[in-house]
Amino acid sequence: MQKAKKRFLQVAIVLFIGVNFVLVYIDDEKKVDRIAYISDWSQVNQMDMEEKLHTSGVLAATEANHVYFDPQTGSFNEFLVKEGSQVSAGDALFSYTVDNYYEAESNLIQEADQVEGEIAAIQQAITQMRAYQIPQTNTEASPSLEITSEEMRVEFPQDPIQANLVKEQYIVEKEKELAQKNAALTSINNQLQELQTTGDTITVESPYEGRVASVSSSLQDPIITIESASLHAEGELTEQERTLVQAGLPVEISISEKDISLEGTINHVSDAPKGNVTVKDDSIYPFAATFELDEEEANMEGAKEEKEETVENPEAVGSSDTMDQTEEKTTDGTEASTKDNENQEASIEQALLPGYHADVTIITKSSEQATVLYEDMIAQGNVWKMTKEGNLLKQKVDTGILMNSMLEITSGVTVGDAVAADPESQFRQQATFITPIKWDHSWKRIISPRDTAWYEPFLIGFLSR
Repeated sequence: MQKAKKRFLQVAIVLFIGVNFVLVYIDDEKKVDRIAYISDWSQVNQMDMEEKLHTSGVLAATEANHVYFDPQTGSFNEFLVKEGSQVSAGDALFSYTVDNYYEAESNLIQEADQVEGEIAAIQQAITQMRAYQIPQTNTEASPSLEITSEEMRVEFPQDPIQANLVKEQYIVEKEKELAQKNAALTSINNQLQELQTTGDTITVESPYEGRVASVSSSLQDPIITIESASLHAEGELTEQERTLVQAGLPVEISISEKDISLEGTINHVSDAPKGNVTVKDDSIYPFAATFELDEEEANMEGAKEEKEETVENPEAVGSSDTMDQTEEKTTDGTEASTKDNENQEASIEQALLPGYHADVTIITKSSEQATVLYEDMIAQGNVWKMTKEGNLLKQKVDTGILMNSMLEITSGVTVGDAVAADPESQFRQQATFITPIKWDHSWKRIISPRDTAWYEPFLIGFLSR
């Protein structure tokens, strides 16, 4: 009898569970309430997101300028610099004796005329570019400017901000080129004057500033190579990395040996692979990144703040003498800060040498104040959104940048939305969800009349029943 009752009870339990399972399964009209227990959830937040590519690099001179000597112009005398010497524009490099005075004089005059024409063309190009007005709004077609002196057309991006950057960059490059041409013209005029004075000797001066990288004692061209004092970082990219990198991307450069961190920009990425291309070997693409000194901006900002604090100081507002003293102190402080800034910048430049290896981080994508969520809370492009009505909603989302464990959400949810994480096996569309009781809350504090009028909602709920 006992066995029969036990057997009957087991069968009844199984039937009860089975019938309920079938009812839930065939409940297309959602008449059966579904409850989802959520033990873990998170809110959608905001943060700056960046997608980074890490590679290695080495510091090198931004330019390597070559100086040549034509044996047909005369007999070489001597070098006036040594390898490793620091030279400025106008410093003597080498001297030689001309074979034909009149021919050498004529050649120098022709060179001077040619350089003067190039200087005039550069000045005209700078004037044209400065006079050109960038459209303040995006245009359907990319704006452009034809430089008549160089017979070329400069194309600008449609975005006004980017277009102004292109304009400023063009002017900076042309001003640098103009300075080099002026130095070359000065050197030619000095050579001409020396030739006319001595009758047979010419001293070639450097049109460049930097370090003498090599001197060819065998007089093989180039007989002198001068590397610029400014440095940049050079590196190499794989085929896959090359598809992600383009000129203009920001970079972070870290020289571990000197504990120096710099910020810069990719200014060149080669479209052609390095060396010979073969089927078996991977292609490597060189790149270069310019950088700036972080201390400069920080120190200038500090000088600005110091000036503002001094001017706004109430004690300084009392008499003209006090104001004069304040202005004098402010000026002295700004000058001192500027000098400190220059000294620190110079010290860092001296600390950095060609050949130093660096860790280069290229920021391939960035998004400021992006909508983000933990990556593991997104399954097959969907999240379980917890609505204010207490229901679960399966929401499709579009994603963007992945940084550490956070994933950018470009559409589907907004900042502040709650998203369920575990246990996902219990989640159902439009199911009512419940969350764990927070036992760490003090129940005495919750129902304390001093903190809240707990009895009002209690009576309302009791009467409504």
